Amino acid sequence: MTLKSTIKKFLSGFYSFEDILKNIGIIFSANVIVAILGLCTLVVLTRSVGAAGLGVLALIEVYPRIIDQVIRFEPSQAVIRYGTKILDDDDKVGLIKLIKWATILDICGAAVAAILALTTLSFANFWLKLSPEEFHMAFLFSLTLFGFVSATSVSVMRLLSRFDLYAKTLVFSAFLRFIAAVVLWWIGAPFKAFFWLIAIDAVLQHILPFIVSWRLLLNRIDTPLTSVSLKGVLKENPGILRFIFNSNANVLSRNSTKQLDIFLLGGLIGHTEIGLYQIAKRVALSVLRISRPVQTVVFPKLSQLWERGEQDELVKLVWKFNLLLMSIGAPIVLFFVLWGDAFIIAVFGAEFKEARPLMTIQLAASTIFMASSILNGALLSIGQDKQLLLVTLTSSAIFLIGILLFVPSFGIIAASWLTLVMNIIWAVGCSYFFLKRTIYKEGKS
Repeated sequence: MTLKSTIKKFLSGFYSFEDILKNIGIIFSANVIVAILGLCTLVVLTRSVGAAGLGVLALIEVYPRIIDQVIRFEPSQAVIRYGTKILDDDDKVGLIKLIKWATILDICGAAVAAILALTTLSFANFWLKLSPEEFHMAFLFSLTLFGFVSATSVSVMRLLSRFDLYAKTLVFSAFLRFIAAVVLWWIGAPFKAFFWLIAIDAVLQHILPFIVSWRLLLNRIDTPLTSVSLKGVLKENPGILRFIFNSNANVLSRNSTKQLDIFLLGGLIGHTEIGLYQIAKRVALSVLRISRPVQTVVFPKLSQLWERGEQDELVKLVWKFNLLLMSIGAPIVLFFVLWGDAFIIAVFGAEFKEARPLMTIQLAASTIFMASSILNGALLSIGQDKQLLLVTLTSSAIFLIGILLFVPSFGIIAASWLTLVMNIIWAVGCSYFFLKRTIYKEGKS
């Protein structure tokens, strides 16, 4: 029995999931390739710049990325949520209007984020204490934010079920990044060359899907874009601004922990410790790529099930994927508990041996978040965006405050333990509100 047939049997009996399995298979294959290429690129980086250099690279890009996450409100989830209904109604003009409006929001948000990052970077450096050369590189990286315009583009590919195109863009950019890193390592390039690699790659990851998505849209819809006015877009999509705010506030709260932790640590510990923490986190985040196909593909289906009143099917889908993802992540954690030292020394070098306990804890945290990640889309699809935001804000605040309180006393290991605590709180909170909205409500009725 093949893996695909096993998963199909696991999901059988309550809905037709052929389209979901096909799309998950496409994105899953792409994410596995991207994860492998990402780890290989990380190995090249660690061998080239060392632990301290990896820490410096993290500090150079951290502040611009924080500003980007805070300022740039992505309409991607809203495009899928409202676009699903528009597609069901076969309203081509309404779809173009929504996508045009969301794209303009992307472009304006990227420009505002870039300008704010450029003008406030010097204030942030009072905490980061970057050298003049490092500050200059951080300034240059801030310029890349002008190109961060892919949110709506990716959601269009998801909405139109062109996951194959999305997968190709992911793999292509990851392959280019790896090849470039190998070339720089081979020629013995200086540190700044690896900075340029990160900066150019950051732009490419956004510009490439933007181009691909708009080509897809122009070929798919014969209505001229210039003939469609944006007038009435908010009236035709009631509640979209609130949905964008809540969904972005949730993403911001969650993603802020991926950048603010580095920012806070930059003023508390040295570059080498940050490098060890960064490599542990990067490995753990690569495991999370396993769950991204589920989030990418299943969210539109969850929205469809809820809109059609098929609540039982929605609940079954959520919990079965929850168990499936947990069964995938748990063996990875066990592997690092037993053979983590040997793996790190063989792959990254003896310099990073001290990262093993950090990596094991981070992987456990990622497994918990991976298994419960489908609840993010589930809560959004059933109108629980406020509750999702509450859980995310609470767990993120505990994590970030904990870094300031415990890292100075217990060292970098405290940051990894706090990541685990944060993810447990998030998983429990999301499960509670999902059950309250679905199963408990159904029982009362």
